[in-house]
This record gives sequence, C-alpha cells and structure tokens, in this order.
Amino acid sequence: MPSSDPSFRMIRPSFGMLALAAAIACAAPLHADSSLPGPFPVSQRNVTVTRTNGTTFTAQLRYPATSTAANAPFATGAVPAPAVTFGHGFLTSVNLYDSTLDHLASHGYIVIATTSGGELFPNHANYAVDMRQCLTWLEQQDTLSGGFLFGAVNEGAFGVSGHSMGGGASMLAAAADVRIRCAATLAAAETNPSSAAASTSVQFPLRAIVGSADTIVAPSTTVNQYNNCDAPRQFVNIAGASHCGFIDSSFLGCDSISLPRAEQLAMTRALLVDFFDAHLRRDADAFATCWIAGAMAGTTANRDARTTASLANTSLTGDAGTDLVTTLTVTNIGPDATAFRPRATGTNLAVTFDPAESASITAGASAVFTVRIASAVAATETLGIDAVRLRDGAGTSVALAVEFTATSNPADLDGDGVVAASDLAVMLGAWGSCKACPADLDHDGQVGASDLAVLLGAWGS
Repeated sequence: MPSSDPSFRMIRPSFGMLALAAAIACAAPLHADSSLPGPFPVSQRNVTVTRTNGTTFTAQLRYPATSTAANAPFATGAVPAPAVTFGHGFLTSVNLYDSTLDHLASHGYIVIATTSGGELFPNHANYAVDMRQCLTWLEQQDTLSGGFLFGAVNEGAFGVSGHSMGGGASMLAAAADVRIRCAATLAAAETNPSSAAASTSVQFPLRAIVGSADTIVAPSTTVNQYNNCDAPRQFVNIAGASHCGFIDSSFLGCDSISLPRAEQLAMTRALLVDFFDAHLRRDADAFATCWIAGAMAGTTANRDARTTASLANTSLTGDAGTDLVTTLTVTNIGPDATAFRPRATGTNLAVTFDPAESASITAGASAVFTVRIASAVAATETLGIDAVRLRDGAGTSVALAVEFTATSNPADLDGDGVVAASDLAVMLGAWGSCKACPADLDHDGQVGASDLAVLLGAWGS
C-alpha cells in the first residue's frame, strides 16, 4: 500500500513486525492469472450484525485464514486486508456464490455477505443499508481488542459488489457511503429506489460486468448505471454469458446457460480480483490490466478513466549518455479534484518526472510534467507512461518510443573503430594551431599535450 495515500491505514502494532513484513510481501499480485485461486486458505464464519435501530441480521464472512476449517484464525500474512461487502440476487442464497466469494478471500480479501433481503418483496433501500452496515461491523471488529479481526482490516480499502438485485443495491450503497472506494457489479438490476439514478452520485470507480446472453437482466439495464456514473467507469460484456452463469448452480426460473458456467465464473473472478487489486491495493500490474491492456479474451469493454494524457513527443532519439526530454500533459475530466502521479512502465531505463506528483487539480484542469529519460548505453525501447489518479487509482497511459544511439569515440580519429597508432599519427600530423580540427579533442584551438593525454587515455578502446 502506498504510505503516502492517507486513505490507507498503517497496520496496528498488535500483530507485530511479522505481520508488517508479510503485508508488504503480499502487496503485489500473487498470481499472473487472477482467475486462479490465491495463496491463502479460506475459512468461513456466520456473524451477527446489529443495525442502528437495534435489530440484527446474519452475514456470511469469508476470509484468508490459517486453514480451511470453519472459524479458523485469520492469516497474518494478509494483514491489513481490504474488504468487500457483497449483495446476493433476488431469492438467491448467498451459498450460490461460494466459489466467487471464496476466490476473493483466497486472494487476501475479507468478504462479508448479508443474508438479509431474501423476502419475496425485499426493500432494496434497507438491503443496501445492510450491505453498508456490514462494513461498519468490520470497522467495529477491527478495533475490538482480543477479537479475531483485531487490527486485520484495512478500513481505507472497502469495496462493494453484488449480483442482480445485489448489484443494483451495490450502487445504492456506493452512492451513499464515502467509505466505499470502488464497485464491481454483476448483471446489476434496476432497484427501487433507482440504482440508475443513484449512480449519478457514485464518486469512485465502477466496473459493471454483464453477460451478453442474459435474459433476466438485460445488459441495457446496467448500461444506464454505467452511463450515469460520473467517475472512472468500465462496462465489461462477457460474450455468451447468462444471468445464472454468475452463480454456482441454476434453480427454477434461471435462464439457459450458453457459455459454460466454469468459463463464465473464471472470467468473472479474474475481472473482480483485477479491479479490486487496482483500486483497493493500488497495484501497478492490476492497473495496467484494468485500464491499459486490451479487453480480456471473450469480452468487450468500454473504459472511461475520466483522464486524458498526451506527450509533446511520442518518440525521442539521442546519444547514449545524454538525457532525452519531453513533457506529459494530463487532464482531469472529473468529476472531483485529484492529484496525479506519473510513472514509467515496461522499461529498465532511468525515467524521472518533474514534479513527481501534481497538486490537486479540478475537473477540466491539466497538469504538466517534464519527463526525462537517461541511458549510459545504446538502447531502443517503447515504454509506457502512466498517469495515475491519486483520488481513486484509475488513470490512463501513453506510449513513448526512445532510442539511445552509441556515441562515436572522438579519439578514434581515423574512424576504424579502435584508438591506436594510426590515430596517434593523425594527431601528430595536426600538431599545433588547429582550429576546429578533429584532433583538437579538448576544443582549445590547439593540438597539443592535453589532446595527446585524451588520446592515450582512450588507447585501445
């Protein structure tokens, strides 16, 4: 976690330096293929959450643990863990999402899923409040001395997700809760009150995932939420995916499965892990996967990072040992003010930015950075220049082609590739006053002892 970001808490000392070291080690993606299980065993607990009015409801908690046994201790290697509150679909048991929720937990996430909202006529507003109350419960447990989650929760890294009704309720929750840093929904349905209307108030990144063959919640329903979200946003359509392909098994009333369920679930898990890693862990590789790379195979994706970036020069050429310089202009499309931090990716060259981080700029304003690239040897590379929004971890990237050419040796006076006796002969032949001649290696208008010293120092090169 970037310590300069005040929204990311430091680890509580109760876990000691071992937990700190483990947390740093786990900060990077743990699998190149995020559809594969993560490194942590997953345990589950049923917990009781108390509402503000004193009533209670049950939630299922999945978390990285020391073993797969029920109620196992929390895995210190996952501390401090980001958390996701998850909403199930209409008349759909939380257990039908076991594989996806466990997958997130195996990658080091705490996942809490309310079992409320299972009525024939659920109150969507109350359901969204319960999803938010789950985050409050995590905050309470994080500060409960002696509790199994004491000091284990990253309270600055909360996300929300859900399927169908739960996806729509996710938008209601995200619009009303400033603690939520990003939302990733699955075939999100329209709710009452309207999730599409609530989306206008969502101020952090959204990844809306739908299935092209969904006959229960048409992708066009979720499009309304995506269009209304005035923040970094993505609309990802899985080709051939169905509504019930997002759950582990079908039940009465499900649509038909065209894309094999295992394939749809694997793609869904990868899309969730990558997005949460990018925005709750601020991981550079996940950022590239989410905002820079092409769409995942089998999907189409519309992406709007609310950011534009351009370089004064898209290619630079110069001698090795000299700096190549251009400028990067980054514009904040909105909706809220944010600072930007540029970074170079895909290169071993020395790249610096001035300033290293911009001041916070309002919607419509731009920041300009000087980009300086250095190499002591000949090199040809195309590198990525990322512009990362510090407010929410979204952003964009531009490509820069650079070529450092090998410099000729000025002491190689005859151009044969080596400094030797023939070059000494050329120098002696030019000895004395010799303005602007090649043998005047120190450029003082004379070929003399100082030039001879330069030549002898380069002898054999």
